Amino acid sequence: MDKITWITANCFLDVDIPIITEISKYYNIDWYIYIQKENEINYLPLINKVSRTNLTKQIIYLKNRIRNPFLLYEYINSIYKIKKSKANIYYIDLTGAPYFLPLFKFIIGDKKTTIAIHNISTPKGAINSRLANIYTNYCIKAFKNIHVFSNSQKRILEKKQKNKNILLAPLALKDFGKISISNKESIEKKIEFLSFGYIRTYKRIDVLIEAAQLAYEATKIPFLVKIAGSCNDWDIYQKKIKYNFLFELKITSIPNEEIAEIFSTANYFVLPYQDIAQSGAITVALNYNVPVIASNLEAFREIIKDKDTGFLFKAASIKDLKEIIIYILKNHKEIYPQLKLRQKIYVEEHYSNQVIAQKYLNFFNQL
Repeated sequence: MDKITWITANCFLDVDIPIITEISKYYNIDWYIYIQKENEINYLPLINKVSRTNLTKQIIYLKNRIRNPFLLYEYINSIYKIKKSKANIYYIDLTGAPYFLPLFKFIIGDKKTTIAIHNISTPKGAINSRLANIYTNYCIKAFKNIHVFSNSQKRILEKKQKNKNILLAPLALKDFGKISISNKESIEKKIEFLSFGYIRTYKRIDVLIEAAQLAYEATKIPFLVKIAGSCNDWDIYQKKIKYNFLFELKITSIPNEEIAEIFSTANYFVLPYQDIAQSGAITVALNYNVPVIASNLEAFREIIKDKDTGFLFKAASIKDLKEIIIYILKNHKEIYPQLKLRQKIYVEEHYSNQVIAQKYLNFFNQL
């Protein structure tokens, strides 16, 4: 077998683990996992689930924060160790801004290296968006082989830079364990709309809050909106809540072991974003067969067929989202089983680990 050196940041472990499991059937893999100093989550149980005879794992606990200049020395030392592996292919799912990828290019080079870029275009309102754009633009100029996760991001890359060797493969579905609620229970209980993930300005949770309240005022039908995720400025959103009984809030970082339980009671997953490259959270909804309601952005149109596998509405429109919620409240028992069935079929055809991993294999083989 040829050898791949696979480099993963802790924030992308759940993206890479299903693919590594499949790829390791065909390649020897030296897997390097970088854990940031700011990390508060114990990733060892997740990492230890992956075990194969031709897979070696090295965990690198960074001692310095992301922009601390002393991090340069940590990166340099680890990259020289990686160089000794003499791999046939290097795959990097680690941003490492602003130091890692320039150092890797200088020490090892880009000929046999593929870098994953999750956001060719940084969503408006994202944290440190200006610096992210500068770093991304450097990366797409400096490296020849680039992995993107959606057609929309591929088109943006092709406009920015010509003659790149592009791997197009979507995010693997994120599986955080089994859920037990039955379809019948999902239909009979109070309807639950879920928002999950880090709460950022561009994700427009305020739109969900206001649309839900307007839908309740119009119908007086009781339902629940669950919002789960960490937020640095929750007071802005809290002030918009008039009907506390409509909302169940868990405004904190969610441990991996609690995610399956959060999705187990959800009927619909809501993404009222104003901008997005692609969403990791949507892959959790697809994994747990939770129909999605999302803004009509290109990244979501690639995944959701309106009124067939989910619902699309004008980006960040309170009025449009309100109308969809009202429609669901009045028709849930009739539409819900069919939405779940059609979504399940779509996921089986496009998002199995084997289907996604084959795209990687085809790309690596031609390298």
